Amino acid sequence: MTLLFTRRLASILVLSLLASCGNEKNEQAGTTAKTLLGAVKEYTETRREGPRPKTVVTPEMLAQTNGAALQANPEQKGGSDFLRRVAVRNDSSIGAVEIWNSSDSAQVFLRNGVVVGTRGIGGDIIAADASMTVRALNARSGATGVRTYTISDGDTTTTEFRLRCKVKNLGAENISIVNQMIAVDFLREDCVGGPRGDTIVKNDYWVQRGTGLVRKSRQWMGPNTGYFEFILLKN
Repeated sequence: MTLLFTRRLASILVLSLLASCGNEKNEQAGTTAKTLLGAVKEYTETRREGPRPKTVVTPEMLAQTNGAALQANPEQKGGSDFLRRVAVRNDSSIGAVEIWNSSDSAQVFLRNGVVVGTRGIGGDIIAADASMTVRALNARSGATGVRTYTISDGDTTTTEFRLRCKVKNLGAENISIVNQMIAVDFLREDCVGGPRGDTIVKNDYWVQRGTGLVRKSRQWMGPNTGYFEFILLKN
């Protein structure tokens, strides 16, 4: 999830990827998206490194999909990627887990909009307990509790981050997603802890009123990966 986009190529790629989101069972659409992705990779890798701006999705781009689409914007590396939902699973914990695949086959696992796992992004979140956070977001109310992350060290070992967290509802806001104004509650989660006790994490969530969907968030993806912004373009 580290592509550099030119404006024209980004538009072509986004249209293709969003279109494939609306045809999750259509292998031909998926193949076309991968082919275009490979072309963009080959082109951009020959260019000099430079700023990696977020891709701005237009209403015309969004109109190309009838399926769920999630935009991911890595803060450290820049750029954007567009994920499609490939599965939804229920387990013994609160909320359903959604599995989202990126254009380069990385995966993000969201429990009611909260990151609980990743694969293929580097320094992956192998597992996470976010029950306290999910309950707070569902109720749009404050809460305190413990969150745990098991994070890959990049080899066969992992490190557990046990964090003391506090969620606050900072009030109502209106946010714009692809030129659509959405009424949300803005909640912030402040956490501290980790192996040495000095890890500080601040997660932000914008929860849509009426639906309870996390339409936008800024979430910690691990000590080496930093933060990702997620925007639920279409559910």
